[in-house]
Amino acid sequence: MHQIRASEKIVFSEEELLDELRGSMHDDNFNEVVIMAGHFMLFFDAATKRLVPGIFEDIENEVLKEQVRERVGIFPTYTWDLGVLLGDHYRLQHNKSAKLLLLVNDWQYVPDSGSAGDYRSAFYETFNALPPNYLSRLSVSNQLSEKDILPSRRHTLTFPETWLRYRFQNAATRLVKAGKLQKRFLADKPGKSEISFTDESGSSLPLISCGITGCAGEITEMISEVHRAAGRYLVILAPAECQTPIRTGIEIALSVYDLRGMKVLVTDPGGSGEMSREEIYGRGVSLASYQV
Repeated sequence: MHQIRASEKIVFSEEELLDELRGSMHDDNFNEVVIMAGHFMLFFDAATKRLVPGIFEDIENEVLKEQVRERVGIFPTYTWDLGVLLGDHYRLQHNKSAKLLLLVNDWQYVPDSGSAGDYRSAFYETFNALPPNYLSRLSVSNQLSEKDILPSRRHTLTFPETWLRYRFQNAATRLVKAGKLQKRFLADKPGKSEISFTDESGSSLPLISCGITGCAGEITEMISEVHRAAGRYLVILAPAECQTPIRTGIEIALSVYDLRGMKVLVTDPGGSGEMSREEIYGRGVSLASYQV
């Protein structure tokens, strides 16, 4: 496995976070930055019977608007703003390319009624423009535009989480055969199995259990997809509640895939209903860096 250089610190203000992230951009080894920003969940609008982005500022249904506000707060639009600011800085100060990556949680709040796939398909078929608040914020930038959204091989504007999960399941089979991941059958669940990763300390980290891929697996695949698209420098603005699986996913991607020369930073500014910067930074925001 490749040697991973990792570091972490806690910041207590937006200015401090931006200073750290901008400071990491003074690296001549990279010619482009990919910034995962504006991550949102899909929620079911009972009035229209459709899935909508969990961005409360854009939701018309007042009941759903309040539910989304309480669940995720300002996280989607706030991190989108941060992503645009960082992209602008990278273009202006370093005269290099910046891309925005939009990861969509399209499973957690999708009705599990047997029609989940149909709801998802309907959403992606009509999602051909960024959410209104994202477009308005992007229009203020004189450096970035919709052309700077990194497309996935599944969708022109988004990286769907279900797609990443399915891709990782396929990749995991190959990685088990190569001896990079471990598979065991579950004694208490006949016919069921678990695929896991053993880290440097010898701890076993489950990735797929009973055919269900966890968040770490999807992040592993997302990083692999970024690398496949020639991305080598990735900044992830993620919800605080997802930090553990995301960091696991980063370590696995940099360990089991041949991603030498890649640098990944991950930070967690909110995501659990915070409605102000004071709420977000009052508890401290982590910033971790990984590089091989």
